[in-house]
Amino acid sequence: MMSYCWSDKKQVKNFAEVFTPAGVVFQMCLQQGIRPVVMDVDKTILDPAVGQGQFPCAELVLKLFFNVDKLNEEIALRALNSLYGVDIQPASVNLARKHLLDTLIDSFKYFTGKDFTLLDDAKAIVNENIIVGDFLKLAKQWTNPQLSLF
Repeated sequence: MMSYCWSDKKQVKNFAEVFTPAGVVFQMCLQQGIRPVVMDVDKTILDPAVGQGQFPCAELVLKLFFNVDKLNEEIALRALNSLYGVDIQPASVNLARKHLLDTLIDSFKYFTGKDFTLLDDAKAIVNENIIVGDFLKLAKQWTNPQLSLF
């Protein structure tokens, strides 16, 4: 089970941290327009304020669940690789990475009865896909690329 923690009220206010209960997260992920995305292990999902990883963890569980009939380590890695997140707080990113890895290991064991053995690959994916940054600044860079004629 994941544990979520917040610092003092000042930090919560400064970073607009909001805790969304797991039940609400799963309900949101199963909404009509989103459900097809979480059913497909290869559909990309970006959380621009990933926090401690509540949404990507739920999305990973659902991607594995909806593909349980063919679930193996390769499919689990593909599902993990489809999840991206950005957060301005390094401590939150570290927790999101840990929560995603724990969720992968626990869900894979639950759904298949087997241990997940490709941990180095999973860690590399999580470290690449869940990053520290200011999403608003990153998004501006992505939507206004620097063009060069030479």
